[in-house]
Amino acid sequence: MYYYIIKVLLYWIEALKGSPGVPNHTPKDKKMNQQEIVTLMESSKSETEWNANCAKVKKACGDYPSFWHSAIVTSGLANRVAKSFGSSADIKISSWSRKPIQGLHGRPTSMPYIAKGDKVIGVYNQGLGKKDALCNSLEDMQRLYDSYASGMALTLEWFIENHSELTVATS
Repeated sequence: MYYYIIKVLLYWIEALKGSPGVPNHTPKDKKMNQQEIVTLMESSKSETEWNANCAKVKKACGDYPSFWHSAIVTSGLANRVAKSFGSSADIKISSWSRKPIQGLHGRPTSMPYIAKGDKVIGVYNQGLGKKDALCNSLEDMQRLYDSYASGMALTLEWFIENHSELTVATS
């Protein structure tokens, strides 16, 4: 019995030392070099694969390596690869904002005036937290209100949601 305990202890000691003979061992100093990373990123065939490859790089290096920006972004590699699968390496910053609709009491009789790209959102609470309902028409708003009025929700609030996006070119 002591033989097996000693074997297990020796196994763990070797694992803590960083012995390459221990199964599933990855040395802590194993980092991908610049050429390996460039080759990996160039092999991406979709945005999903690009993101998975980014995760591999970050896992191997602890984060993006110091040469990432020059080797991947400013070199044009990111844009070239992204274009190959119909995308862009530009940075997109999105923001959503909500403004309460003032003066809307009772069952809606008309759709509020909204700017192009804005949406009418009904926020209702059935006792389990708030949920959003997108209302594309007056009928949608009235259906949501009728459900609230018949006791299907505790509260109902109306908002106009605005989505804006800023694109920052990376090249």
